[in-house]
Amino acid sequence: MIIMNYNWIDKTKYTIDSFLLMDRWIIRMIISQTQNWDDLRVNMSIALAKRPYVAWYCCHKAPEIKEIVDKLLENAPVNISEEMLRNAEEFIVEALETDIVYTDPETMNSNCDYIINWTEDKLLELADFSDKIVLDVGSGTGRLAFTAAKFAKRVYASEPCDMLREYLRDRIKREGITNMVVLDGTVEQIPFEDSTFDIVMCAHVLGDDFENEVKELERVVKNGGFILDCMGEDNKKRNNQNDKLVTEALKYFNNRVELVGIIKDIENM
Repeated sequence: MIIMNYNWIDKTKYTIDSFLLMDRWIIRMIISQTQNWDDLRVNMSIALAKRPYVAWYCCHKAPEIKEIVDKLLENAPVNISEEMLRNAEEFIVEALETDIVYTDPETMNSNCDYIINWTEDKLLELADFSDKIVLDVGSGTGRLAFTAAKFAKRVYASEPCDMLREYLRDRIKREGITNMVVLDGTVEQIPFEDSTFDIVMCAHVLGDDFENEVKELERVVKNGGFILDCMGEDNKKRNNQNDKLVTEALKYFNNRVELVGIIKDIENM
């Protein structure tokens, strides 16, 4: 498997101790990947064997992957040197940087180019947020949510990563924001009733299961409301993927305009 290196984090400054800050769903996703990725499996065996407290955490945080972890430990080499451990961890950190960066919101804000290259006017030109009830799905460090909160009646920031939720709450408290609420939730299961929001927005969220994800966005937006999919671009060009996503979006919404109002996709968001 080819590793796509975005250079968001310095692999020499992280270890698999970062796993201790991860949520159940990320642990499950990472450990499950070892079953189909030989290099990750070998290096994960070394790292978990040398850092048994991380293996313990993974098994208790996500008990459904305990059997996989036990197998990794069983197949780990003996007499693991510090150099072997360091090499293994650097491989893991580099291979999983898009997951590990979620444990470090400050680094995410300063190094992820789709965040640092973004300006709030790119969102505000899409819709009028004045006095609206808004949902930001997969809020991350909150660039969309905090922008909308300047104008909206209330903004709900739904984010499945605990470290990012706490980052959002800290900033809300620090800045004295009174119209923004942070909660756990995913695009697959948005924790709100049908037809709740005037505007539902997301960025770098749709795509894994596009049709079902959009159906969930449709479910919670009011009739005549807006769904804003801010696709964006990072430092690895993904023109073909973006073209496909736009095509699927247009195809999907052709027969649903009366239900959701409008969807807009913006490059370089």
